[in-house]
Amino acid sequence: MEHRRARRRVKQQRELAEAAVALAQENGFTNTTVEEIANAADYSVSTFFRLFPRKEDVIFFDLRERLGAMLDDFARDDHESAWATVRRTFIDNAREWETSDPEFALARIRLFQTEPVLRSRYLENLAEWEAAVAAMVARERGVDSGDFECWLVASMAVAAYRAAFSAQLTDAETHFADHVERAFDALEVGFAARGLTSR
Repeated sequence: MEHRRARRRVKQQRELAEAAVALAQENGFTNTTVEEIANAADYSVSTFFRLFPRKEDVIFFDLRERLGAMLDDFARDDHESAWATVRRTFIDNAREWETSDPEFALARIRLFQTEPVLRSRYLENLAEWEAAVAAMVARERGVDSGDFECWLVASMAVAAYRAAFSAQLTDAETHFADHVERAFDALEVGFAARGLTSR
C-alpha cells in the first residue's frame, strides 16, 4: 500500500513538472501560475501544494528523493566509502536524469540556468546536497561536520555537478553523465593525494 502511494506521488510530481516545463518554455516561469500548471496536468491547486511547498520546487521535483536515496545508501552496513557513494550517486543521477527523457532534461537545465527565481532555488538545493556530502565525509573520517576538508570535498563535488550542467548547455551532443564523470575524474586526481577519495 505504502509503495503504491509512493509511486502515485512520484507520478503526480512528474506530470506536474512536465506541465510546468512546457508552460515555462512558452511563457517564462515567472509568468506561469500554479493554477495554470495544475490545470495543464489535470490536478487541483491543493494537490500541487501538497506535493510542492513552493512553485519553484516543481522544476526540481526529484532532487529530494535522490538525496534521500544517497543518504540511505551510505547508511547501509555494507556501504561504499563516502567518496565512492557520492561519485556513483551523482553519475547515476546524471544518467537517469538524461536517459528518461533527454529533451525534458535539457529544458529543465535551460530553465534553472536562465530564470533568476529558479537559479536561486537551484542553489538552495545544492546547498542541501553540499551539507549532506560534508556530513557523510565527516562521519567516515571521524571528525566534526564542520571540518575544512570535508566541506572542501562536498563543495567540489557540487561544483562538479554545476560545471556539468553548464557544459551540457554548450555541448548537448555529449551525454550529461559523461560531463559529470569527467568532472569527478578531474577532482579525484587532486583529492587522491590527500587520502580523501578512498573507494
